[in-house]
Amino acid sequence: MPDEPSIRVDVAAAGDLDDLIRLETQLFLEDAGTHDALVDVSWPQQNAREDFICLMNNEHALVLVARQDETIAGHLVGYLTAPSPTRFGRRTAEIRSLYVDEPVRSTGMGQAMVRYFTTWSRSHAAAAISVTAYAANGSARAFYDKLGFIEQSVVLRAALDQ
Repeated sequence: MPDEPSIRVDVAAAGDLDDLIRLETQLFLEDAGTHDALVDVSWPQQNAREDFICLMNNEHALVLVARQDETIAGHLVGYLTAPSPTRFGRRTAEIRSLYVDEPVRSTGMGQAMVRYFTTWSRSHAAAAISVTAYAANGSARAFYDKLGFIEQSVVLRAALDQ
């Protein structure tokens, strides 16, 4: 039996920026580029470096990278919301983006990053974790369903002629 690939999840560092931009670019192209014509898929190439630097320096945000055999092949970006008076003063954690390179999907890499984020969220007194997925992205919805996420609300949109 061949050796299982080694997956390691780490908090992202400055030296990971090029890989983070590559992964975010792929996420935009594959997900928003397929499911939302209003999203500028060139955004990561133009803005992601500064965005990641700000997030990495924000104590209420977490940027993770996942490595398989020392090669970065996935990332997760999440953050904490402010405590909400309508939620009994509790805060939530939100997964803003998660992407795993196609060749290593279904290896447990995405699950490992969500587990790390869940532990971090609990340690920061978050009451829940939320994530948004496109309705037409069946694989993302199945992934989150498998991890115990349940559908809470639905966003409806009507396009306006411009």
